[in-house]
Amino acid sequence: MPTRRDFLASTSAAAAFLPFSARGAGQSALSKPWPLGCHSRPFSRFRLSHDDLLDAIKSAGYTSADMIAIAPAAARGGSPAATGAIGSPAQRGRGVVTADMVAALKEKLAARGMVSTVCSLSVQTGVPLTEAVAAARPQITNAHALGQKFALYLGLESEAQYIQATKVLSDAAAFGKERGVQIAIKQHHGLNNTGGELVGWVRQVNHPNFGVFHDPGNVIYYTGKDPVAQLEIVGPYVVGVVAKDCMGPHFLEREAGAPSFGSSVPDPRGDEVMIQFGSGKVDFAGLFRKLKSFGFNGPTFVEGTAVGETVEQTIANARANREFLEKALA
Repeated sequence: MPTRRDFLASTSAAAAFLPFSARGAGQSALSKPWPLGCHSRPFSRFRLSHDDLLDAIKSAGYTSADMIAIAPAAARGGSPAATGAIGSPAQRGRGVVTADMVAALKEKLAARGMVSTVCSLSVQTGVPLTEAVAAARPQITNAHALGQKFALYLGLESEAQYIQATKVLSDAAAFGKERGVQIAIKQHHGLNNTGGELVGWVRQVNHPNFGVFHDPGNVIYYTGKDPVAQLEIVGPYVVGVVAKDCMGPHFLEREAGAPSFGSSVPDPRGDEVMIQFGSGKVDFAGLFRKLKSFGFNGPTFVEGTAVGETVEQTIANARANREFLEKALA
């Protein structure tokens, strides 16, 4: 006969598999909307200091600066304050993050009436599991100290590293749950392109504090699929949105016979997603309408924005995309 412990273990595992709309994720209990965020990526080419980056994001009308590195540029070998712009998570140098660095960035945000909602989460590969877990936990601790509520993992490409990565993420989800930081993954090149693959990550990680950020631009760019249609698969697990448009697919990983969801010739630099909203193939109004049918009430941050020749031009483009998105969200 099953014991009470067996029953609790089985019901806990079952809860981890339920979509967020069914198991009452924290997002559905939120009484006020999340601030619309801006990714630091559009400004990465200008190599701005934290002060200048935050001023640029605020000038574009955003109150949340997302995916921003905590360590100042000098501590990262002079790299820009953005993360998530180039290379895989395992390749990006973060530098050593100290409590003083966290406090300094938090003070800069507060001085501008801003917050940071989403951070980037890297998972070390090619090291023992204990080391990878130990490397992930401080990132979540720092996110909590900074007031960030989500840590976003961009995925990986190697099947041999998949199982260990999901074990690290499962630990990160449990560790983050205790600190009010939700762990998530999004569409990106590798083993996390399609809605079905992302649901596979959710089931393999098997923790209720692990979900998905839907990236409609990347859906088109990497798969040629319709990002609204993909919500039929992944929609119940979506806890956030990475707002990005796309002019056409780069990797055509779609079913045989399906029409291409875009006709432009891809730019290998990925510029098809660093564009102004409305110039690509994403139906943002339809996207958010579909998400709302699943009870979505999570954060959205703008990553895709045309990078201008100057910071001022890029600010104007980021402002225009914010205004476009606010209309789609209305």
